[in-house]
Amino acid sequence: MKALKYLSPWNVALREVPDLHATGDDDVVVDIKFCGVCGTDLGIVSGSYPVAVPGVTLGHEASGVIAEIGPAVTSVAVGDRVVINPTPYCGRCRMCQTQRINHCVNKHGTESGVSYDGAYAGQYRTTSAFVHRVPDNVSLRAAALTEPLSCVVAGARKLQPPSLAANTYIFGAGPLGLLYTWVLSLKGLTPVVIEHSPARLEFARDRLPDGTAAYASLEEARIKYFNDPQAPIDIVVDTTSMLLEDIFPQMACGGTYMSIGLKEKVASIDTMLLADRSLSVIGSIDSLHGSFVEAFHLITTGRVPAERLVSHVVPLSDFRTGFAALGCDIDGQRFGPADQASCKVLIAPGDVDE
Repeated sequence: MKALKYLSPWNVALREVPDLHATGDDDVVVDIKFCGVCGTDLGIVSGSYPVAVPGVTLGHEASGVIAEIGPAVTSVAVGDRVVINPTPYCGRCRMCQTQRINHCVNKHGTESGVSYDGAYAGQYRTTSAFVHRVPDNVSLRAAALTEPLSCVVAGARKLQPPSLAANTYIFGAGPLGLLYTWVLSLKGLTPVVIEHSPARLEFARDRLPDGTAAYASLEEARIKYFNDPQAPIDIVVDTTSMLLEDIFPQMACGGTYMSIGLKEKVASIDTMLLADRSLSVIGSIDSLHGSFVEAFHLITTGRVPAERLVSHVVPLSDFRTGFAALGCDIDGQRFGPADQASCKVLIAPGDVDE
C-alpha cells in the first residue's frame, strides 16, 4: 500500500509500505477511506510545528472500513464502517489520572501522524477501544471530522462565559473556527466569525448556524452586527494564535481569550489588566475525557453538519493539491493564508467518491 511519509520539513513523499495485519489480540486494522488535513499536518510539513518523527506516516483525522481484527475483539467486526480516535493514552500517569489525557506523559510512540504511523495510507492499525461504528445514515466523510470536533468540544468545555448574551468572536473561518461556531451556538452563545480571506469568508457564510454571521474584520463585525464600533469583547476564540497582544487590551471585564493556533508568537500583556479586569487567557489542544464520544454524537445526530464543511476531497496521490488548498505549497516551500475557498480537505487513499 501507499503511505505519505514525513522525512523532514518540506520533504514528504509517498512510499510503498507493507499491508498491515492484526498482530495483537485486540488489534483492529482499518482500510482508510478519508483522512482530513489538519493544521498540525500543515505545521509539521512546513516546519513551523516540528513535532513529528522522521519516517512517520502522517494523518490522524480518519474514517474507514474494518479489514481485520484480533481474536479478542468483540465490539466491532470486519466490514464495519468506523471512525478512528487517534489519541491513545496510558490511563496511569498523573496527567491521565487528573483528567488531562491530552497531555499523557507516555504518549510518545502512540500519537498518530506524529510518533506513530498515521492514516494518510491505505490502512491504519489501532485497538478496539479506539474505533467507533458509524451508523449507516452517516457518511464516512462526515465521520472523518469527529477528531477535530472532539478537540473543539474539549476547548468549549473550558470556556465559562459570564452570560449567554456575552459578545463572542471567533477569529478564523477554517474547520476549527466553523466547528467552534457550531458548538458554542449549541451551548447558547451567538458567535461572530472574523475571516480576512474573501474566498474563505464566502465559503463560511453559507455554513453557519442560524443567527450567526461572518465578517472581514473586527471593526466591520462591531458596526454591522452589534451596531456599536466599540462593542465589548467578552469571549474570543483565536484560531490563528497571533492576536493576543492586539485583542487583550480591548477585552471586557470578566472576559476570556482562548488561543488554539499552533503558530509561534511571543506576546506581551499587561498583567495589571489581567487582575484588575478579571480576565482569563487560556489555551486548548487535543481531546479530553469523553470529548470524542460527545463529538461523535453531535455528528451522528446531525447537530453539527460536518460534511457541509468539507471543501475538497483529493486522492492520496494528489496530496500536494490538498495541502495547497490550505495555503501550504509543498513544492514552493511556502505556507500562508489560503487564497481559495477552502475549509476541511479530505485525503482519500482509495476511491474519492465512496
